[in-house]
Order: sequence, then C-alpha cells, then structure tokens
Amino acid sequence: MRAYAFLLLFLAQALAFPRLGLHEGYTRLVFDLSPSATYQIAQTPDTLTLRFSGVAAAASDTDVGSPQVASYQVVPGANGATVFVRLKPNVEVKTSLLTDADRRRLVVDVLSVAPVPAPKPAVAATVPRPRPQPIVVVLDPGHGGVDPGAVGFVVEKEVTLDLALRVRSLLQARGLEVILTRGRDTHLSPDKATDLGMRAEMAHSKRNLFVSIHVNSAPNVAQGIETYYFGHTIDPSLLAQVIRENGGGELGQRLTREAQSVAERLVRDLIAQSNLRFSRLLAQQVQGALLEATGAVDRGVRQAPFYVLRNARIPAILVEVGFANHPVEGRRLQTSEYRQALAEGLARGILRFLSNGGALAPALP
Repeated sequence: MRAYAFLLLFLAQALAFPRLGLHEGYTRLVFDLSPSATYQIAQTPDTLTLRFSGVAAAASDTDVGSPQVASYQVVPGANGATVFVRLKPNVEVKTSLLTDADRRRLVVDVLSVAPVPAPKPAVAATVPRPRPQPIVVVLDPGHGGVDPGAVGFVVEKEVTLDLALRVRSLLQARGLEVILTRGRDTHLSPDKATDLGMRAEMAHSKRNLFVSIHVNSAPNVAQGIETYYFGHTIDPSLLAQVIRENGGGELGQRLTREAQSVAERLVRDLIAQSNLRFSRLLAQQVQGALLEATGAVDRGVRQAPFYVLRNARIPAILVEVGFANHPVEGRRLQTSEYRQALAEGLARGILRFLSNGGALAPALP
C-alpha cells in the first residue's frame, strides 16, 4: 500500500505543469512540452509571465514560499495556458530548452542574487531631499472588446470606460499617477479567464490601490450602488452575480470556484487579512462618497469572490455603479451629468482613503 501511494505521488509530480524543484540558491520550474508547442516569456520586476500554445494544463494557484518565488498561477486558455510566476526581490531568471528524442523541456531557474549596494552620495554643501514616491492608482474599466458586459439602457463596457477616463482626469489633477487596464474599447485577451488574469496581474505591490468599475444587471427590478472587496460568500443571489462577472456559464462557475478556494485559503494568512481590512476601508470610503454624489440607493459593502480581485497584493475593490436594465437608473447612466457625478464620487472616495493613511497600506510580497 505504501508503494502504491508513493507511485501516485511520483506520477502527480511527473505530470505537473510546471514541475517544481527547490534547491540551494535557486528555484527550478520545468515545463514538459510537445514538439509542436510554442511559448513566449515576458518579465516585470515582480512577475514572470509565460504564455504557451499547444499545451493542456489544469488551472492552479500554488504558494511556493521559496526565497526566490512567492507563488505561481496557471490560467488555461482556448489553445494553451498562461503561467504567472510571482518573483521575490533580488532574483534573476535563466531559461534553457532541452531536447531529448521527442521530448522537450523548458527549464526556468530563478536564482538569488546579491542586492546592488546603493552608491555613496557625493559630499556636497547640501543634501537634496529624496523625491516622494508617486501614489499609483489602477482603474479597471470592466469588460471591453468582444465582451460587452451587461446590456440594457446602456452597454456596460462603454459606461465603465467613460467613468474610468473621467476618474483618471480628476485624480491626475490632484497629482496621482493613474494606470488603466484598458484605455479604449478593447479586451486584453479574447479568452475571458486570461483577460481577467491579466487585469488582476496589474494589482501588484508596486501600486497603491486597484478599483474595478462595473455596471450591474438583475433578472428582477433592482437599483442602487454596491461595492465589494474580496472574500467568500454562500449567498446564492450574490453568487449568481459573481458568476456573471467572472465570465458566465461554465467558465464563470469554474473561475468562481477557484476564487472561493483562494478566499478560504486567505482566512489563514495574517498578512492577507491585513490587506483585506484595508480593502474593506477603501470600499466603505468609495461607497459613502458615491452615495453622497448621486443620492442612489445604498446596496451596501460586501465580500464576494470576484476573480479579478483574488490575487491583489494591494487594497482592491469592485464597484457596481448601477443597474443597466432598471428603467430609471439605466436612463440616468445614459447621461453625461450622472456619469460625472459618479466619477467625482469615485475620485472623492479614493482620495479620502489615501488621506486617511491608505497610501501607507502594506503591500503583500
């Protein structure tokens, strides 16, 4: 029986994508590829992104916790998979492709390197003060391109982009740096899971906060504004809404299950819980400011497993600014005046959060 269990463990590791090895001074990830598979590699200071075509891989979100790699996430797509490897500071990446008969292996080694010492300042009569780091806000206009989102008296993807552009102008006028996940009617990927994964990847520790903007819809008559931060829920009506925002159908159900699993794991992570407390404060400030600016119905601040928020390393929220199919609210969302009021409320809530210490919220590693 013990030999059978060992065999199962060996097979699970052999079939893993990637296979993981922890060594002195480096972490190794090995990707087994067919002869026809292709790949692309891109790297930012804290994320290594590998996009594969012609491979089949199961979705996963795995903590590594080595000195070089925090975690990795596998996001399956229509014709392949994307792997996001979250790097720790002071590492370098080396890759090699090994070919043996009809087998190919992409080997990715993440090695520790000594931090580069800062140069000694030149002796001068006066020491210049360091420039303060800019506060960086990420705005995510929901949907876009092939994905229209909710459709009623307005189309969700058009409203969310218009609001994001208005909020960006308001925040830039106050000296903040603003990054949009999309600045026009486009998608980041035609594959919904990949699209959401690429948006979520922008909520990393080099930014200060992340706000995803959406327009709601409901099978019954409903109206009002609601704001979410990440977490677990068993409310069936709320889960139905989350599944729609997570792509709908079987895909939305799968992504929601994955996000629920992450939420359950974060309950045991004290650092993640600290980040969620800041996310709740951001949600409360934004919800209050939106209601002041619009007089809309208050649908509250709640937790839900939205896929785009699941791996945020900074305070992150999702805002539903109204219902596209409500006969009154849907028509209000058509007007420039109401959209400007919404934009001013969003900007005011973000600024209140930052002025109350939100800019000092600790980012997850």
